[in-house]
Amino acid sequence: MRIEFLLAAALFSVASSAQARRTVSLSGPGWLCDGEEVCVPHTWNSLDGADGSPEGAPPPERGMSISADSYLRKAARYSRRLPDPMPGMRQFVRFEAVSRKADVYVNGSFAGRHVGAFTAFAFEVTDLLRPADNVIEVVADNRWDADVAPLSADYTLFGGIYRGVEWIETPQVCIDPVTDGAYGVELDVNTNGTVKAKIRILGGPDEEREITIENPELWSPENPRLYEETFRIASGDSVSVRFGFRTVEFREDGFYLNGVKRKLRGVNRHQDAGLSGWAASREDEDRDFALIAEVGADAVRLAHYPQSRHVYDICDEKGILVWNEVPAINWLTDSPAFRSNLVQQVREMVAQKRNHPCVFAWSLFNEIYNDVPPDRAQEGWMEGMLAEVRDVIKALDPKRPVVAASDRQPKKMLNDIPDQLAFNAYPGWYGDSSMSDDISRWFKASGRAMLAISEYGAGGNPFEHLDPLPAGRLDPGGPVHPEETQVKLLAADYMTICGEPRLWGSFIWAMFDFAADARREGGKNGINDKGLVTRDRATKKDVFYLFKANWSKESVLHVCSQRMSETTNATATVVGFSSCGDVTLLVNGSVAGVKTPDAVKVVRWEAVPLAEGENVIELRAGGRSSVRKLRRVAAKNEYEST
Repeated sequence: MRIEFLLAAALFSVASSAQARRTVSLSGPGWLCDGEEVCVPHTWNSLDGADGSPEGAPPPERGMSISADSYLRKAARYSRRLPDPMPGMRQFVRFEAVSRKADVYVNGSFAGRHVGAFTAFAFEVTDLLRPADNVIEVVADNRWDADVAPLSADYTLFGGIYRGVEWIETPQVCIDPVTDGAYGVELDVNTNGTVKAKIRILGGPDEEREITIENPELWSPENPRLYEETFRIASGDSVSVRFGFRTVEFREDGFYLNGVKRKLRGVNRHQDAGLSGWAASREDEDRDFALIAEVGADAVRLAHYPQSRHVYDICDEKGILVWNEVPAINWLTDSPAFRSNLVQQVREMVAQKRNHPCVFAWSLFNEIYNDVPPDRAQEGWMEGMLAEVRDVIKALDPKRPVVAASDRQPKKMLNDIPDQLAFNAYPGWYGDSSMSDDISRWFKASGRAMLAISEYGAGGNPFEHLDPLPAGRLDPGGPVHPEETQVKLLAADYMTICGEPRLWGSFIWAMFDFAADARREGGKNGINDKGLVTRDRATKKDVFYLFKANWSKESVLHVCSQRMSETTNATATVVGFSSCGDVTLLVNGSVAGVKTPDAVKVVRWEAVPLAEGENVIELRAGGRSSVRKLRRVAAKNEYEST
């Protein structure tokens, strides 16, 4: 059953009283950025943040796009008119996120500062307002700062007011819209039907409420049942909150949702929305999660930071489990200011997202120690800092486990801090090992009875092709990332993952290509091309159909390499995916073979003879057909490209 917000854009209920809360969107047109008219959400890096390092620059280090100088890092000044305030009411301005520092002024007076690119914040501006003609200014600054996480990562740090903005008016006594950027109502939901609510109040004492839902339905990917409750206080102010009943736990043999064991089928998602960068619209996010639902994933890792309010609403509604991550990536700074800001970002993350049933875990870090010299790695300060952050999370939300994603195997370091551990592995892409080798090493090194794979994948440009594939490993930093290599490696990885019962889940890197401006590889600079779908969402790569065939309830038949239009070879490799049963291969109308898909729905024919000129390669199964057209030509190229 779908439950609608009383006000979908704001989560707030409007009472009939004259003292009711009023919420007005400040997103859209009406803003200036450094004197130019813009629409919010907005970023100034939509183009230069994904065009690669400058020509002639030294080769970039993988994973350093956040600290790269190849895109615009600045402090920009935004401004716009505010609604006229209603007499006798309190006024607040709420920002979903600003990257990554924000200084807010109203009528030239300082209203507040927020540091952190991924969480919401609000300031009260009542005392700074005139009866009319009020102006807000926001200085948004995305420059690198050693005391603000993240410090280093393989994605572009876009700048700007890149999520929505709201104007909130409340009675003098109101439900708190300021503290930790949350909505002022914190729920403790129990599957016996009791819901305890802590209501934080400005202008009066906090309140506690308890409600009971008789025979509640449990929330799950198969039945994403949501409930809604409006919490109203005596002044007439009210807030409506959606929630769901479910349990999450790890037992000795795996992950359990509502007491039922499940092995999570996950993808990773950056908030990059293509040509608009981080300035994603609700429609952009709806489109992304429609594709995630289509491929059949039941979990998403929001890498590597909290994402928009609407993303969690979608996951609640669609039944997609969410791994929610602290933006602690690659390396940290041993300073009180960094520690304080990291704790602040964590408090805001938990406070803002804890009421969402989709969130099954808080993740503590990703690939820490990636860039820290070994002599500093032994000092113990990182362990102490992250143990403190873990304890903050557990104090705020003891019901959810703390996980982490590691790329380092020594046991007695950071890997012991989280409740559950996952690891990032790219066998055959960044190294010559196999997924089976990597899994064995990680279990041995960690000493844990169960693990997850938080990242696995390979680059794939859907307009670069190579047949046959070379016996050795391709250069991942080179100019050619054939789509066929991505298919080969992910099919082998997933075959191994399916056969390993000690894994509680796996998360493909990544669902969509995204901006990583330091990269120059794969025929397109400034892009990490490991996605199942291109950054503009226009092209589903072949690997999209590999996982759709394995995960979706929809019948899938797909022949690969359809964008490879020409070859100089006398034969072709034919690969396809089928969840429709046995597959018949036809070449130019003649049957060339019949095969049963393997355990991960793959069929493969080597050295299929081709006629000169046009060839029609067709797969048939279950009443379906998938066709590839391939022209055999005389000219010889190093690789085939469309």
